[in-house]
Amino acid sequence: MRSRSTHQVAFLDSEGRAYSTAVHTLPSARGNGEPLTGRFSPASGAAFQVMASADNATRFVLASSHGYGFVTRFENLTGRNKAGKAMLNLTTGAHVLTPAQVTNPQSDRIVAVTSAGNLLAVTASDVPELDKGKGNKIIDIPKAKLGTERVVAVVAVAPGNTLLVRSGARTMSLSFKDLDSYVGARASRGALLPRGWQKVDGLEVQ
Repeated sequence: MRSRSTHQVAFLDSEGRAYSTAVHTLPSARGNGEPLTGRFSPASGAAFQVMASADNATRFVLASSHGYGFVTRFENLTGRNKAGKAMLNLTTGAHVLTPAQVTNPQSDRIVAVTSAGNLLAVTASDVPELDKGKGNKIIDIPKAKLGTERVVAVVAVAPGNTLLVRSGARTMSLSFKDLDSYVGARASRGALLPRGWQKVDGLEVQ
């Protein structure tokens, strides 16, 4: 993750609460770092899971491993409360996925992939923009499979970008046009990736 000293950095915990601090107050890379619990007061049992940093107007898609999510501005992740602020409402057993930056909601595609190898691309504007909440279903996981199947990653792909699908030590590249084969209605199941690529470890955008 890249950031600037003038930005805030936000952290989300396992209960979907957001915490933030100024980047310039963090220890330098040469030090040993410091525990986030020295700055924030998460609930007992909560663990910090993901982070993001940008200027206040930058949009991110926040999503859970159960397939629900929404688009929000970075400023909504920031605040002064050491106990954090409620941000992403999680269903039982779900965890927070790494926030993905959205460049243009009108042209970007939000892409989600499940642990079963189902990949779905939807126009970013089809995903609601909220200040906080549960969001809407981005990709469908049948209720009967929620215990064993999960969303591995959600990213935003702009025209001209390439989606990298990570599977073990291998990487498959999908252009924006290649994603046409996976475009579908929000909350649908998506299409299966090719045989041999259905065990996805993560997604990356270049």
